[in-house]
Amino acid sequence: MRTYHSPVQISIPTNLSLTQLLHTSTTPLLPPSHLIATDSLTHRSLTLAALRSRAGRLAKSLSDNFHPTDQARWAILLPNSCDYIELVHAILWTGGVVCPINHGIVAAEIAHGLTVTRPSYIVVYGPVAAKVQEAIVLAEQAVRAQNVTWAPPRIITIIERVDGLPHITDCLSATSLETLPVPSYPDSRLRLATIHLSSGTTGAPKGVELTHYNFVSNVKQLEAHDAKQFHRGSRIVAFTPFAHIGNTTFPLFFGPYMGIWHHAMPQFSLETFGQLVDSIKPTIFQGVPSVVLSLANTDLATRYDFSKAEKIDCGGPPFKQDMLDRLLSKAPWRINQVYGMTEAAGYVAYQRSFDVQKDNAVGPLLPNLEIALRINAGKEDAPEGGPGEMWVRGPNITRGYAFNINANAEGFPVEGWYNTGDVCTISNRGVIAVVGRTKELIKYKGFQVSPAELEAYLNSHRHVEEGGVGPVFDESQLTELPTAYVVLKETLRDEKARKEALREIQTEIDAKVSGYKKLRGGVWEVKHLPRNPTGKILRNQLKEQRSGMTSLDREDRRVKL
Repeated sequence: MRTYHSPVQISIPTNLSLTQLLHTSTTPLLPPSHLIATDSLTHRSLTLAALRSRAGRLAKSLSDNFHPTDQARWAILLPNSCDYIELVHAILWTGGVVCPINHGIVAAEIAHGLTVTRPSYIVVYGPVAAKVQEAIVLAEQAVRAQNVTWAPPRIITIIERVDGLPHITDCLSATSLETLPVPSYPDSRLRLATIHLSSGTTGAPKGVELTHYNFVSNVKQLEAHDAKQFHRGSRIVAFTPFAHIGNTTFPLFFGPYMGIWHHAMPQFSLETFGQLVDSIKPTIFQGVPSVVLSLANTDLATRYDFSKAEKIDCGGPPFKQDMLDRLLSKAPWRINQVYGMTEAAGYVAYQRSFDVQKDNAVGPLLPNLEIALRINAGKEDAPEGGPGEMWVRGPNITRGYAFNINANAEGFPVEGWYNTGDVCTISNRGVIAVVGRTKELIKYKGFQVSPAELEAYLNSHRHVEEGGVGPVFDESQLTELPTAYVVLKETLRDEKARKEALREIQTEIDAKVSGYKKLRGGVWEVKHLPRNPTGKILRNQLKEQRSGMTSLDREDRRVKL
């Protein structure tokens, strides 16, 4: 098998826990008074010393009050906040495993997350406690159907109280300064740190097992890759959910280590974001497509002070030149391309501050990473440099999926090698470019949407004979949109009835899923679904089923809500 290596190799300790990492920093050492986090939820702030102290005291309190077993799993459902950062470090300090679940998703999706991770404890933001209690009932049913024994988790509220449930501060004595001893493990490769939800390259969300070593590796890789773009004066307004891997490694581990100040924004609002930028003067910006478009197309950067901007991290398709020109005129930032995934504890490739690269490139491989480019269902090497389906291995790559033998077999075709499902090329300087995907996930504004999950709702709808879901790329939003294609039942005979059926399908399915999974590409009536000889839907050909329609037909049959 032909492989390509990062030209930079570094030494990464295998006996360093994330709690030990929290008690050190890049060189020169950060002063304990260095500010690393503030938030808009509780209006708190955290210095490095305060995080170390608060997390240690909370770890001691959790241990004394709940007596968790070693490597006990703790689900957390909480908006971005200083409390979130403290809580993650406290759980890790106890020897526990953090299972982040987005607090904003619907009960059925929370239930799936609980089924995948099977936690013993849930720490939940008070206002969503009722939804979580509903999700636990659904999860119990799902786990029981798998013939698995799982005791219902204990619920602990945080920030806001709920009658009848213990609250996190009830466990924490205001006068106690005692902390747990900092844990040390002979081999951090064997110690789970988190189980993050990810659809991988296909299917419903699975539990990605990430170790202390995986995260420590990604921190050390990023530092060695280009430390000067992550200086101790770096500031970020962090609005992507901390439950998402795209906003885990930075605010929780890399930020405290490098001295990057994260302001945690619990819910995104463009105007509020502008006000925070004006106040905090961030240097690094998260380039979520919808936000990038707003920055380019509105006067936000004129009304608020973006003068300290250094870069905006993006991880999507290349920009149209006119939009790129508008964006670059708004602030002194540069576009910085990055590439990563949950299975890599964050990042695989990252453009450096001094890199000049092609528009479609996502950056050089991080240190110690190795890739292979494969074709013909992984059976052969791609031509030198690709394109080919990218397999990757390295110190930050997950050891596998929790409780899922089939997913591990599919995701790791060769031991130690993770199949990303992305079709890539690599230059002779080790710069990666993503040119396509062989798998079926839809990527809507940085979130992964499983077609199979939406098809389950689609094919159980009373108006649908059969249906499929695929992506349609929307240039105006720089993102793929989940789009449904349905063969309607023959009982719907006239045009008016079919149009109304399409509207009902979209309305009813959108009501069952979280916002990023909605059928924003519409619901289209088709005569048949394209299938291969074994009957599998060819999702990459679904949009071609519309080609025979006139423009008027398209406007009539597509439903936009």
